[in-house]
Amino acid sequence: MEQRNFVLLVSGIPYGSESASLAYLFARAAAERHTVAAVFFYEDGVLNAQKFTSPASDETDLVSLWSRFAEVYGARLIICSSAGERRGVTPETLKKGFEIGSLSDLAVLLAEGCRLVQFK
Repeated sequence: MEQRNFVLLVSGIPYGSESASLAYLFARAAAERHTVAAVFFYEDGVLNAQKFTSPASDETDLVSLWSRFAEVYGARLIICSSAGERRGVTPETLKKGFEIGSLSDLAVLLAEGCRLVQFK
């Protein structure tokens, strides 16, 4: 089977929308057979990087799952600096494993031949 490199574009909030959790499930499944080079968080998706997120006791801690995903699979978790700035996400508020980047980081990954899958 052909090895593929994926980049995921996540625009949805971690709670109150299914897009971020579906992206996480896709990332885990894809990483089992392929490479997930990066997950790029854009628009409200940057809220997936907030280390101060506190889900209810009966909810999945999606932010921690993303952090663990980066640790296990070596994927970069990049948040858009402009989107983060507008939503109060700063280097001090990032969960471990996340980094601040820009749309040019996404463009470079796509130019390297990664396949883009968007979750909005």
